[in-house]
Amino acid sequence: MRQARIVLVALGVLGIFLSGYSDSSSLADNSLHSISNQNIPLQEGSAAVADEKEDTGADNILKEYGPLTICADKATYDSNKETLTYYGDVFVMQIHNKHILCKKPKTTKATKTNIVYFTRNKAIPFKELQQQWFEQAKELCADEQECNFISGQKLVMELDKDRKVQTLTMESMDGELSQFYTFPTNSDQAYQKSKKLTKGPLNGVARKIIYNVVKKSLELFEDAVINQNENHYKGREINYDMDHDLVAIPGSKDRRSKIILDGVQSETKIDTGLKPISEYNKNKKVSSGSTVKTSSFDDSENILS
Repeated sequence: MRQARIVLVALGVLGIFLSGYSDSSSLADNSLHSISNQNIPLQEGSAAVADEKEDTGADNILKEYGPLTICADKATYDSNKETLTYYGDVFVMQIHNKHILCKKPKTTKATKTNIVYFTRNKAIPFKELQQQWFEQAKELCADEQECNFISGQKLVMELDKDRKVQTLTMESMDGELSQFYTFPTNSDQAYQKSKKLTKGPLNGVARKIIYNVVKKSLELFEDAVINQNENHYKGREINYDMDHDLVAIPGSKDRRSKIILDGVQSETKIDTGLKPISEYNKNKKVSSGSTVKTSSFDDSENILS
């Protein structure tokens, strides 16, 4: 089938830089949306992705972590709500100096560099495909020392009145979980050897993940888990402040949470200067309704390497 540019009603009016490839003119096939400059008109995908210039203007809220690239099976636009919704096997990658493609084009000019292809194969179970994406994203993030990556089954992009990206909400259904990997900007290069929690890469899962592009924050809801430096956080809701490298678990009487501070190795365990919690009742409740445990993590399947 011929290669065609993706057309979404009113996207041209939005003025967002969108580049698309598909196997037909239908939105039911794989799509690629690369968003870097909020006011560049719709362009042909092959040229736009490879020759794209990042917007470094002061008013570009994406400049810190880089352009957004979204791959999905189909997409719709709601002009009343100012939202773009992506369906199917979805991921969004935010990174500098990389041209992320959802599929390998038939031809690629030798002069085009830093082009990366992510596998999209319906024959592969979603969880397995998601893990492949996760491993590839980790490599790219380590290369650039900064990034944001989220995958799941449905992504809603919220725009403001000026048609600029505000939030990205990823959800997963039917027993699946959304997944994220974040390599914060200005990370502490010695995070693996530090004797305290430092600004290093995080990963985690939840039923729903909200990335606030403006506030630089992540909110995880339902079966939420965050891992950093082999320190693990689990709760119904977990919040992460990227700028300040703070993980917060809201507590209440009917919510239970677990925090395990084991560190990468014994030297990286957190030293509070107090009597170790393990010497007290391991399941002792605190006033917030949360539980702090130093025993082994029960949900090892949610701890990502």
